[in-house]
Amino acid sequence: MIGAGLGFGFMPEHTAKHPGVVPLPITEPEFWREVNLVTVRGRRHSPAVGALVREATQKKWFGERAKA
Repeated sequence: MIGAGLGFGFMPEHTAKHPGVVPLPITEPEFWREVNLVTVRGRRHSPAVGALVREATQKKWFGERAKA
């Protein structure tokens, strides 16, 4: 979609290898995002989703454990 002129993307510098896609560095303003992971308590997950939830809740995000 980016190569077709239908949007833009944020990606690591060296991943833009498609003809017509030009990587530009982001210097100002500072770029950040907040990502939330929401599940239903007590609902069974597939093995893949269960692994993702376990990893996300065990990691320290910005020095703090995930909020349950």
